[in-house]
This record gives sequence, C-alpha cells and structure tokens, in this order.
Amino acid sequence: MRWPVFAFFAFVCVVAQLSLRNVLTLESLGFVTPDIVACLAVFVTLFAHRTSALWACWGLGLAMDLAPQLTRDGGHVIGPNALGYVFGGYMVLQLRTMVFRRRAVTLGFLTFVFVLAASVVAVALLTVRGWYAADNPMTSGALVEFMRRSGIALYSGIIAIPLGWLLGGTIRLWGFQSGMSRRTGSWAAMSDRG
Repeated sequence: MRWPVFAFFAFVCVVAQLSLRNVLTLESLGFVTPDIVACLAVFVTLFAHRTSALWACWGLGLAMDLAPQLTRDGGHVIGPNALGYVFGGYMVLQLRTMVFRRRAVTLGFLTFVFVLAASVVAVALLTVRGWYAADNPMTSGALVEFMRRSGIALYSGIIAIPLGWLLGGTIRLWGFQSGMSRRTGSWAAMSDRG
C-alpha cells in the first residue's frame, strides 16, 4: 500500500466528515451522522496487507479521536475510536476472504459490521471511563449511546455503497498487493498451457 495515497484519502475523508456532518445528520433519529472515515478504513482493510490495514485503522481512529469534534458535547477522549477502529478492522480482516471484495455492496455491508464492532469497543471504554472521570463525554447511558451508534453503523453502510464505487475507481493508485503468490500464479499459467 502506498502510504502517501492513504494519507491523502484520509485527509479528504476526515475533512468531508467534518464539513458534511451538519448536512448529512438525521436529527430526528438522534443525531445520526454517517462515518465516512470508516468507509475508507474498510476499503483499505479489504485490500491492504493485514499489518498495514490495522495500522491504517489505528491512524484513522486516532484522527477521529482528535477531530474537532465529532461528538455532540465537544469532549476529547483519545483512544476509544482508535482502539475501536482496530477491532473493527480485525473483524473485517476475518471476513474479507469470504466476500467479493470489488463489490460496492460488500463495502456497505462490511462498513456496517466495522462501525458496529468499533462502537462496542468505544462505548465500553467510554462507560468504564465514566465510572472514574468527572468529564465524561458520553452524556447518555451506554445502551442509548450504543443504539445511536447502531444507527450510525446502518447509515454508514448505506453511504458506503456509492463511496465504494468511487473508491473502487482509484484501486490502481493504492499499490495493493494481489495476495496471490508467484508460485500459485505460475502454476495457473502452466495449467492453462496444457
């Protein structure tokens, strides 16, 4: 994977998420906003090497923790999204061998799974932090927050379908490895000859 390409797309996705959050927020459903950065994390996790994918998820989660601010009350807590994105990335890594990677619907479904898994970790960490910290950024209870984040997961999965189509057009820029070893490729070439 080419890290400068990743850094460019990460910057674009974080800026898009911050810029479009007021436009795309569904206030009637509890201020549900799609997680555009999670769509990028799933795209990278589908195609990158395992180690690179997890580092990319960690970096994107850290960017979400440091973003000015995507929570409703403006509190900064570093860690819940970073660790949640790594867990979500791990879940996608477990599922990526069972799906058609180049389908936009796949990105939508796996974005839903990713955000749901990341939400489990983030809500758990914020709940534990709320037990001892006076400035808890999670103002509602854990169940209410998880339900809100489940809505974010569903909304993000829907938004990921057109984003997956757009990101699929940039696949050559990324420099992802094919995952097929040379030995397997040469065996396939020999079997075609005869």
